[in-house]
Amino acid sequence: MKTLATIFFLLCAAGGRCDAIDELLPVPRRVVRGAKAEPFVEAGKAGAYRISIRDGKASVEANDAEGRRYAKVTLAQLDRLSRGRRLDDCTIDDWPEFKYRGLMLDCGRNWQSVESILDVIDHLARYKMNVFHWHITDNYGWRLESKKHPELQKNEAFSRQTGKFYTQAEFRKVLAHAKKRGVMVIPEMDMPGHTLAFRKATGIDDLASEKAKIVLGELIEELCSLAPADDMPIIHLGTDEARERGEKVPQSHLDYWAKKVTDNGRILMGWSPGLRLPGQTVKHLWMGAKDPRGDSCGYVDSQNSYYINHVDPEELLSVAAYQQPCRWGAKDEKLGAIIGVWHDDAIAETEDVARMNAVYPAITLLSDNFWRGREKDEPSLYARLPSPEDPRFAIAADLERRLVAHRDKLLGKLKHPFPYVPQTMMRWRLSDENGTVLATDVPQATVYPRHFWFPAGAYHPKNEGTTVMETWITSPKDVECGAWIGATGFSRSDGRSRDAPTPKRGEWNKHGAKFELNGEAIDPPEWIHPGVGGNPKEQPLVDEDYWYRAPSKIRLKKGVNHVKVTLPKKGGWKWIGTFVPMTGTSDRPREVKGLRYSSSPL
Repeated sequence: MKTLATIFFLLCAAGGRCDAIDELLPVPRRVVRGAKAEPFVEAGKAGAYRISIRDGKASVEANDAEGRRYAKVTLAQLDRLSRGRRLDDCTIDDWPEFKYRGLMLDCGRNWQSVESILDVIDHLARYKMNVFHWHITDNYGWRLESKKHPELQKNEAFSRQTGKFYTQAEFRKVLAHAKKRGVMVIPEMDMPGHTLAFRKATGIDDLASEKAKIVLGELIEELCSLAPADDMPIIHLGTDEARERGEKVPQSHLDYWAKKVTDNGRILMGWSPGLRLPGQTVKHLWMGAKDPRGDSCGYVDSQNSYYINHVDPEELLSVAAYQQPCRWGAKDEKLGAIIGVWHDDAIAETEDVARMNAVYPAITLLSDNFWRGREKDEPSLYARLPSPEDPRFAIAADLERRLVAHRDKLLGKLKHPFPYVPQTMMRWRLSDENGTVLATDVPQATVYPRHFWFPAGAYHPKNEGTTVMETWITSPKDVECGAWIGATGFSRSDGRSRDAPTPKRGEWNKHGAKFELNGEAIDPPEWIHPGVGGNPKEQPLVDEDYWYRAPSKIRLKKGVNHVKVTLPKKGGWKWIGTFVPMTGTSDRPREVKGLRYSSSPL
């Protein structure tokens, strides 16, 4: 164990106990209160560190650069969270469960500014995340400059955001920025699927051709030339969704491209499900992935609700609390987890990706999930918080308390949207169309009724009927405020369809959802694109979901207020109801102070 020079870090000058240690994210693996602590037996773990706080000063022990970096992150959080108050003597022992913890940003479909990418990397580092997976090629554009094949940047090759790509200098800038912050960049050059831009640029219609094999091999070598293997050790070759006729390739092509990666001293990574890459390939699990053991040197998990383009901001809490990363295999096979941000639809402006997919709350919350892991996977709770009487509820309540502390104390100057409002204090009663009570004391803002048709909360094959949500809100005074209100959940990946089009004028959704406050109906928004269906990928989302449109205006009277949400449903798309009082804007929301919630009349 290497001991750093003691850091005389004056944590406070004022008296009084500080609870900053109880607000850290990710949550430390072990905190021992008082001056005594056992020997640090985990000192040999990669990334492990110990912080000892004595008499308002902190010293750090760590056995590697990662551990020192993570200790500094913790100290920086304590400095901001303590706000000048004294910390009691204690010892913090901490280490990551997984080697890789990060976020994937799809810049092939939608180009993101270099500045916005650097900000994402900063936020990853702020929460001990150490991977930025950069998806830089797709059907809509080959977004990385090639000097060997400059035709890839000609306007005719782009079908969205024409001419928007990253120069090699910008690529190196992102890598250098990430390296300084302990974040590894994994570039993804997706092939042979998702290569329409490549085929349009080069005129190569059939990737099974010898020419396609050679040109793509040259592009892999050019990518590897942009940084030494120590700085960019992993190359991701995609291999998912090779569905088009021109994307069918022989195994010899895949072997050739894989060899280009490994001959350049890099680790090979590819999607699973996907085409078979040879040798020691790191599998990257996504939707539909099966147990990867037996043919993998290790895997990274991006399954289910880690694809946050399918998740709403209030749903992130249950994902972070109850989805277990890497639930298969031996410990050395479980390399980690990566958040997926696949915004397939066109965007109107760069910030839309972070806004509509709640990127910053997702990183903040899931940092704990990826750092510590979860003892058990709870699929029935991915989109449903358990009852407050359930011991598992404490996990979500604690995470939310910490998240709100960071939102208010650390992230007040964040330049990007942070759409999250506390919800665990909410209490809903759910009834079916016959008045039968399905659940009480439901503690969440977005409710998925089909999760409540079975008492155990399992997914129900019945996706129709009528659910009535009711809550009684006691306010200490008359309040004019906003409310996030929604009755349809749109994925940012082909979310509008015949089953769930944008509502028509005067409707909350196609099924006739109603929202009432104290017996009076709440009018739906004046939709910008009413009645749109059929997956119009090139028409950007603008107000379809509650968290990126202006809040509805409501008035809570002093005393008890009754909220009633009626959600009819007959087959088709997501079945949800969202109602949460809030103040501020949707980009910077805050809870309404002093409200109390009940699932029965008061």
